[in-house]
Amino acid sequence: MNKLGLEEKRNIRQERNFSESYRYRIEEVNMVQKIYSDMRGRKMILKSTLLFFLFLSPFFLFSQTKIKGQVLTTDSNSIEFATVLLLTKEGKLLKSDISDENGFFQIEEEQGEYLFKIAYLGNELFEKEINIKENVDLGVIRIDYGTELKEIMIESKLKMKKNFDKYEVTNISNSILAKNKSTLEFLNTVPIVNVAPDGKSVKIKNSKSVSILINGRNVGGNDVALSMLQSIPAVDIKKIEVIENPGSSYRAGDNGIINVIVNKTKEQPFKVVLNAKSTQSFYNTQDGSAYLAFSKDKWAVTSGVKLENSKNKAYRYDSYIDFKSNDETQIENNAITKGTNYTPYVNIDYTLSKNQTIGMSFSSRFSNNETNRDIVSSYYNVTNNQLDSLNIAKNKDKISNYHVVYYNLNHKIVLDTLDSNISSDFNYYNSRNNRDMFNTFSYANDIEKRFLQNPDNTTELIEFKTDYEKNFKDSSKLTTGINYSKSNIQSDNFFGNYNGVEYVSDDRQTNVFKYKEDYFALFANYRKLFSESFGLLIGLRYEYLSAKGTLKSDSETVKISNSNLFPSLALLYGINDEHQLTLNFASSITRTPYSNLNPFIYINSPNSIRVNNPYLKNTKKSFVGLTYTFFDDYNLELGYAKTHNLFNNFDAVIDNVIVNTIDNFGNGDGYGGNFYFNKNLFKNHWSFSFSMSLEMYKVRGEYNNIPVKIDNTNFYFNIKNNLFFDKKKNTVLTLTYGYDNGFEDIFGKVNAQHSLNLDLGRSFNDFYVSIGAYDLLKPDTNMRFSNSAYSFNKKQEYFKSYFISMRYTLGNKRIKNVISKEQNERLN
Repeated sequence: MNKLGLEEKRNIRQERNFSESYRYRIEEVNMVQKIYSDMRGRKMILKSTLLFFLFLSPFFLFSQTKIKGQVLTTDSNSIEFATVLLLTKEGKLLKSDISDENGFFQIEEEQGEYLFKIAYLGNELFEKEINIKENVDLGVIRIDYGTELKEIMIESKLKMKKNFDKYEVTNISNSILAKNKSTLEFLNTVPIVNVAPDGKSVKIKNSKSVSILINGRNVGGNDVALSMLQSIPAVDIKKIEVIENPGSSYRAGDNGIINVIVNKTKEQPFKVVLNAKSTQSFYNTQDGSAYLAFSKDKWAVTSGVKLENSKNKAYRYDSYIDFKSNDETQIENNAITKGTNYTPYVNIDYTLSKNQTIGMSFSSRFSNNETNRDIVSSYYNVTNNQLDSLNIAKNKDKISNYHVVYYNLNHKIVLDTLDSNISSDFNYYNSRNNRDMFNTFSYANDIEKRFLQNPDNTTELIEFKTDYEKNFKDSSKLTTGINYSKSNIQSDNFFGNYNGVEYVSDDRQTNVFKYKEDYFALFANYRKLFSESFGLLIGLRYEYLSAKGTLKSDSETVKISNSNLFPSLALLYGINDEHQLTLNFASSITRTPYSNLNPFIYINSPNSIRVNNPYLKNTKKSFVGLTYTFFDDYNLELGYAKTHNLFNNFDAVIDNVIVNTIDNFGNGDGYGGNFYFNKNLFKNHWSFSFSMSLEMYKVRGEYNNIPVKIDNTNFYFNIKNNLFFDKKKNTVLTLTYGYDNGFEDIFGKVNAQHSLNLDLGRSFNDFYVSIGAYDLLKPDTNMRFSNSAYSFNKKQEYFKSYFISMRYTLGNKRIKNVISKEQNERLN
């Protein structure tokens, strides 16, 4: 009989049955989980009966006794994830546990005679009858490490497989790629994920921007999330979900989603991880972080802080030609940016009862940044190639006391033995900045103009969401949810001209823009397995958005009101255990960013301005894709996307003034294919992954009364290597190479790009040191554009970067000492 892949069956069942304890990595242990799920309901009835009996018969006393021990192989290696079972003599399951990373287990039960068993991935390894009268220490239980056990031991290989509408990356804590790595560093080993070398951004397949969630929740924006992932150890991650085209469960948007699920294990009472890194590019940048994980009884706490002190240089050269006036403008822009960032966070979970948990999260980001630009603008007549004039601009863009504050309160209650549940979240977000843009323009006739732009922004968002998840005995699941958010944004834009003493407000440009938005959504998803070889996930999301933006200086108002339905569908067909097909359909919307609704005009240089567009239309997109997964390691994707009302940034030359704005320009059709795989070779000494993308798209439309016709083919591939040089895999060389053939879009044609990144690391017990370099082969970026009215050529210079980083983990060592002491006591 054809079956769905074991990975999918395992994921579906473990969503209902103690996924924390049994670890989704263990496939065959699902059988035990199913038995245990049925027993939970009976155990609740049994406990109620016992309490009633104790109330009526105080003469009887049932005392709990402990059974503990350690599971080792015959060569004294610990066996993690061994299933420890306590049954009645008739074979009825009563209690179970999972051995920790050092092989230890512990079970509590009433006094009596029982059958004790140890199994591993469904294979029975040990059996013994025991009579419990008092606490029992079984000591070290040695399992013959024979051929059978070798075949079922958990692999150190990373596992990535399609599960309906998302890829799930599992087996992380056992992967050699997670050893001594932060979660962000580990993310870059996933074939379809690309982390920027400086750690400032993440993309799916090198093109799709993402929203980063931690435990399914927004933590205050991607900047905060990236800081957290740079400090959280990869071995503490339970699972990573990569969703390129999110379904109905998520707010409709064109961004992909990366959801990092942190393991809330209590096997380790505490852990402290300290990180420090120094990066030398044109200037030096330093950053450091600290991470603390603590758990005791019903409490689980993770917290940390990320610090960064940076200094960067940027050089850009732009050339614009206005064909009507036959004039050319050349702009050289040298910029130096200095900044400090401080990001603290804390997450607290408390177990109210066996079926209820509450949690609280807090994160913040404090920044002070300053960019100083020297801009030289030269004006030529194209006919005679003579310099007509020249001016120099100095710009100081200072953001002081920028801060983000984010709070989350959450509650979850389990409703039945199948883990049906209701979860609720309340979120509060607030950001404020004080921004001063000082400008000094010097002209050839010794005239100097000084002015200040001060666009201060305040954003406040309140959000409430609740989801109901109903699980059924046939493994189907219904999920419904409601989401409401209210946003208030205010931009206080001061524009002042310098009179020799102070900056005096220019009433023509000083203004206040207030924006209010209400968002409401309902969604429903239903997942059904019709057979062992066919499954369906169908969803529908309704969203309503109402917004209003007003200018203080006049009665002009921007009003937005729209309702949209977003269907989604995923079909999964398991040809057999090694071959699987998945068909996905999703729809999305890219709404007008608030920054583009703000009607202010910003002056960039003596002849260039930035103009926003409050009348921008939303972009709507529909996507259908087919994925073929074979032999667990290989994935082939084919997809088609239809997009309406595309918008992008434009540089237009109007009356020899360079106007940067954003506007709609047409509709697009995109066709693409992706292939990627990951393998471990030479007894796990070489971890190799490869990803390749080929995309063809065409755009038809119009901008500024000029027809738009784009036909483009983009090819990209990426190779990631991790080479381990010693038996214990303490020394690793990470080598990543990428190639992009360049592409053409509405904003111009970009040249081909190469990238080469190196990282050599060495572990010394709990201390890890690495040195490396990135952007070694990256060329300067060139962008060219031309139409009947104007043309431009832009060049962005890049600088190679070198780094050294250190990481120290405190907690493992102390626990190992305690374990060794306990083990010696048992052996003696």
